[in-house]
Amino acid sequence: MSIYFYDLVPVYRRIVLISALLYAGYQDYKTREIDDKTWVYPSIILAPLTFFEVYNRTPTYLQIYLFSLFLGLLIAILTLKLKLTGEADAIAFAFISLFEPPGYHIITLFPLGSVIILSLVPTLLYTCYNLYWNLKHGSFAGYEAGSLVKALAMLTMRYISRREYEEKSYMYIPSTQKQGDKLTIELSPMIPEKVENPGLDEFWAVTLAPYVFFLSIGYLIYTILLLTF
Repeated sequence: MSIYFYDLVPVYRRIVLISALLYAGYQDYKTREIDDKTWVYPSIILAPLTFFEVYNRTPTYLQIYLFSLFLGLLIAILTLKLKLTGEADAIAFAFISLFEPPGYHIITLFPLGSVIILSLVPTLLYTCYNLYWNLKHGSFAGYEAGSLVKALAMLTMRYISRREYEEKSYMYIPSTQKQGDKLTIELSPMIPEKVENPGLDEFWAVTLAPYVFFLSIGYLIYTILLLTF
């Protein structure tokens, strides 16, 4: 088999992988739900390409790939079990771990780790938008909340109207708790369970961040970085 074809295999693989992630990210951004076919169909193409790419390397490289895959799957399982991520996020972790073989550069030695770090760029922008929104619309009037709770709410939540929640309930989970005449804000590092509208015209709500979208941007940045070395 020609060297030319072998050199193109990673290119074909990466085109399919980045296309799948961007499409999954688009679905995540629009509805916070991803069709299973978005993962299944690209996997049919990616599996033989990845196998060919890994199989034609050294036995030592196979061990590096398997170790990287093990770490990636471990992260996917643990974050899902601990409710730190949703099911789609965990699938995206596994998807990247399976179909993005590692390299020998420090950035590529554990691809999923690098992609997660790079996904902090869009995550930070999203957090800044939350802050902008809350500076413009937010209010803690009537709430019993300490400074730390208020700061975290400003960064990770949005103060929304009942209408906003009804129109986009897929991306919000109410965090305001009404206890008699008192209002409090519930915080948790885990993905909260879906709860009902607290019965207020305006309230604080956790924003379900489109993390698969952030991962797709992180992988796009990762791919661009690969072109520089």
